[in-house]
Parts: sequence; C-alpha cells; structure tokens
Amino acid sequence: MSSNRPTEVPDELVAALLPPLDPPPVLDVDTLLAWFASLDPLRRGLRAPSTWRAYAVDLTHFGEWCTLQGRDPLPAAPETVADYLSAQVESFSIATLQRRLAAIAVAHGLLGVPSPTDTEHVGLVWRGLRRVHGPGRRRRRVDALETRGLVDLLAPLEDTVMDHRDRALLVLGFAGALRRSELSALDVTDVVAEPERLLVTVRANGSRDERVVELPRGHRLETCPVRSWRRWTEVARLTEGPAFRRMTKGGRSLRPERLGDRGVAEVVKRRTLDAGLDPSLFSGHSLRAGFVTAATRAGVPGVSIARQTGHRSAAALAACVREDRPFPGNPAAHVGL
Repeated sequence: MSSNRPTEVPDELVAALLPPLDPPPVLDVDTLLAWFASLDPLRRGLRAPSTWRAYAVDLTHFGEWCTLQGRDPLPAAPETVADYLSAQVESFSIATLQRRLAAIAVAHGLLGVPSPTDTEHVGLVWRGLRRVHGPGRRRRRVDALETRGLVDLLAPLEDTVMDHRDRALLVLGFAGALRRSELSALDVTDVVAEPERLLVTVRANGSRDERVVELPRGHRLETCPVRSWRRWTEVARLTEGPAFRRMTKGGRSLRPERLGDRGVAEVVKRRTLDAGLDPSLFSGHSLRAGFVTAATRAGVPGVSIARQTGHRSAAALAACVREDRPFPGNPAAHVGL
C-alpha cells in the first residue's frame, strides 16, 4: 500500500541540489534570522521555525566566543570548534552543546563547505566531553542574587549610558525572573510601560511559547523596574529594535547590535566584581535563582512564582531555590516535633 507522506530529504542531498548561500555579514540573532528567512522553501521547510531561532541563538554565542578568541566562525576550523566545546562544557549542558554542534553543522552546509563537526578531531573531543560531563554529573550551582545582593550590584552605578543599560537589565532580569536568553531576545516593543507597571512579553528562545509578566513599580528608585526601564530608553533614545544592546569598547557609546546571552552573563559578572563579590560564584542565572529564592522566603505560593518564571514543574522551580538558611513556614516546624 502506498503512503501519501512525503519522503524526508536529507540535508546533504538538499545541499547538493541547491546553490550555497553567501555567509551572513555578522553573527547576531537578528542577522541570522534574516539569513535563515532568505532560504528557499525546501531548505527552510526542513526544520521548524523554533529550531531556526534556536540555531540563531546558538550561532550568535559561537560567533561571540570566536570574536573574543580572534578566530573565524564561518567557516570554522576543527580546532576552533573543539576548543569552543572544551571552553563551554562547564557552563552549558551536553544537550545544549549538542544543539550548538548541530547549528554549526547546518550553517556550514548552507555555505556549501565541509563542516568541522564531521572531522575526527572534533569527534574525539566531543566523545571525551560526553563521557566526563554527560548525564548524571553534578553541575555546579551558582549563587543566587537576592534583593539585598541586587541592591549591592546597583549601588556603584552612575549616570553613564552603560550604567543605565546595566541597571535596567539587572532589575528587569531579577523582577521578571528572566533567563539570560530571554533578556537577550527582548525587543523594545516587547515592553509596555504604564505608570504603575511594565508588561513584558517574554519569548523563550527555540520555542514559540511566550508569556506576559507584570513588573510592578518598585518602592525604591534604584530597584524600580518602571523607572529603570524608562530612564534607560530615554538615555539611549530607544523606540524599536533590541531592548539591550552592545557597547563600543570601553563603553563609550551604544552599538545597534543585540546584546547576546553571553553578554548578559558578562554584565552580571562584571557588576558583581565591581560590588566586591567573587564573580566566579555568579552567572546570568543568578538573577532568576535570586528572584525564586526571595519570593519563596517571602511565602509567595509556588503557583504564583511559576506564573512569573514560566516553570512548568514544581521540581524545576525548586531547583532554583538556594537553601542556605531556614525558610519561614517550613512544614517540619508544624508537626509537633
């Protein structure tokens, strides 16, 4: 009996049938999404839109690392990819790095050049990393930045463009319990400012899912989401495009490119260092973990916290809590011990 299902076309065959693309001028999320959107329907239809967006995020991170290392990302040498994996394995899961390998392979296929991911050198390094860092290993948990820690990070900030950007990023990241990828993906039009609140549309990278989080006006000027956001957009004269953008070397002026998720983490680390803290103990996730921990200590119900964070399970939400001191209302205190 014949089937009406179309036969899946392998990437290799598509690459052989269709002409290669010119490389994108830069590797950032917006440029890569436009590059993928220019694909012919056959190649674009091989993957879901959410997968193309995930690849754009992955390639942006790879490109930022290559820039810092003075290496070419497209096309990339096998040694570059192998060193990238080795450098990132302590920060990202094996599953995330596997997706980044796929993104690198697809990008090289679109250029019509051999992928470094297919070489023996990268294969040997990848197998070794999976053996040592694969499922079952205990990952290092970064410290949480609770409200007091956030205040400490904001205290040294002054009136420069970079300071206003970093203040808005840190405050919105904390109050919205946003992942660093979600902060990076924010556009100016995703944030609706009202007198007493911000309504922020959050899109998870690699997913069509979105949620709207409400950030109320704060009691203190330095930690107020509404005033931090308004001041940042006024100083930077932002009306559209990426909400958080890169700065020129030395932070003298604003660039049009989106601040990548790695850039978000670097803001957190730099500001913890300025506040006299050990930056090795913190990362972009520290804001999200800090919000969940502070809200849990305040007795906020888990369902309300999850509505803000977008967590879909109690176990995932609980993993964000840092239990370095007793929580109020601990059930063990109410069972007659």
